[in-house]
Amino acid sequence: MVNTHRITIGGLARDLPIVPVDPEIAIAFLKLYGDLPLVDAATDELAARLDPSTEVIVGPETGGILLAHKLAEKTGRPYAVVRKRVRPNMTSPLTVPVQTIGTATAQQLVLGDDDAAVIRGRAVAVVDEVVSSGGTLVALGRLMHEAGAHVVQTLAVATEGDRRLDVVALCHLPVFPRAGAAARP
Repeated sequence: MVNTHRITIGGLARDLPIVPVDPEIAIAFLKLYGDLPLVDAATDELAARLDPSTEVIVGPETGGILLAHKLAEKTGRPYAVVRKRVRPNMTSPLTVPVQTIGTATAQQLVLGDDDAAVIRGRAVAVVDEVVSSGGTLVALGRLMHEAGAHVVQTLAVATEGDRRLDVVALCHLPVFPRAGAAARP
């Protein structure tokens, strides 16, 4: 039997499997891809919480792309995608290094020329699937600043680990110790 953690978003309940991520901790694994009813419910809830001053929605690869697209579709706002690597169509991309809890080595966030043009001088809301350590958010903030955009809000389906007052989230996922002790907030 798989241990699970229940979340409810927009009236939809899901039992997320608790999976180990290293020798000491396990997490409740949220997977939106393939769960269209949950994606739609999350998009509806996030749209209702979107700061009205938002001009453009920004989603980081990978979890944020689906949400940014659906949220843009629902609200009629444009969206931009932040990639994890430079793509062949990018001539002068903006890049910033990022270190997250889920990666062993430093990676980068990349904003292509076309997406940089969409956000330049505009108020943006960043949307992602799960916000954990916040490393990606810090790097996204630097990237948005370099592109001339102003982040007015950060939205997520879930926060994980420490509760974050700077993120509008639909639920919170605790981190579970593997030794059987109580979950961390």
